[in-house]
Amino acid sequence: MSLGTWTYSLLIESRGIDKAMAGLWAGSYWATFTISRVIAGVYAKRVGINHLVQAGLVGAVMGAVLLAWNPFKTASVVAVALIGFSIAPIFPALISGTSRRVGAHSAANTIGLQMTATGLGTAVIPSILGILARQISLGVFPICLLVVFLGMFGFYRLSMHTKLLIQETAE
Repeated sequence: MSLGTWTYSLLIESRGIDKAMAGLWAGSYWATFTISRVIAGVYAKRVGINHLVQAGLVGAVMGAVLLAWNPFKTASVVAVALIGFSIAPIFPALISGTSRRVGAHSAANTIGLQMTATGLGTAVIPSILGILARQISLGVFPICLLVVFLGMFGFYRLSMHTKLLIQETAE
């Protein structure tokens, strides 16, 4: 949600992209997001939830690096589309894999907590990024995204490692 909210401002105010082009590319975030959700829905069983989440997080990290680095004028717009495409399947994959991670007996409560955290994050994180952008600059936004995506990747890998340790102990 943060990238969808702040892309237009980042592109015109920090990257010097024409307003019409920035609007088109801000819309590309939502377009690639939608396309990715459809594609992920079709291939999720074949690819597997774990691979889907990890690939999405790797793509998001690569997009955030490109957005922060910005080595050429169109890097920002490519990064926005890449991030939108990459992060789209993560949330549905995590929700659909909840019962496998926590067991059927805890799935309903866990999904409720996931939905609550999502709503809270959707309200709070873009606001915090807006405050940081105002206090520092919009240039801080890609760095924050990179930190968030790296954190998500690290926590996901840790959770998968912890799950494997628990399974080995139970056996």
